[in-house]
Amino acid sequence: MTLFVDGYWCEVVARSPEASGEWFLSGYRANSPRLAVRWLRGQAARLANALDPKPGIGPIPPECLWEIGPSSPNPGRIFREWMEDFRYQGTQMETLAAGRPISVNAGGPDRIFGFCDADVFYSLSARPIAVDFVTDWRLSELSHAAA
Repeated sequence: MTLFVDGYWCEVVARSPEASGEWFLSGYRANSPRLAVRWLRGQAARLANALDPKPGIGPIPPECLWEIGPSSPNPGRIFREWMEDFRYQGTQMETLAAGRPISVNAGGPDRIFGFCDADVFYSLSARPIAVDFVTDWRLSELSHAAA
């Protein structure tokens, strides 16, 4: 049986085992590994700007922001560093093209719905959409059962 890849499913998910929650944030079907990684890069920017906003950029007043230390958990920084690592993204494109999934993960403590402090993990991932049967169903003509 031949495995056929019919695109790549990309998604962004936030998980908190302590809060017993998993939140699907976004999804996309890409036609190629390059498009999958490009979409993940855009989502990494979106998450980084939401989790670690730069002063003067966005709706949050600069006086509301404070700098955290380099050893503190900072998912936004991790996603920004990944966005700038084009060599690693090239490796991830090759991994996807070889039929294996990829991901970028970061996490740290956060406040859930204003009720509790819990660890939250963010995951950007892409995986091949595998079709494990051999047919030319896209090329075949439609046929109808005789009445």
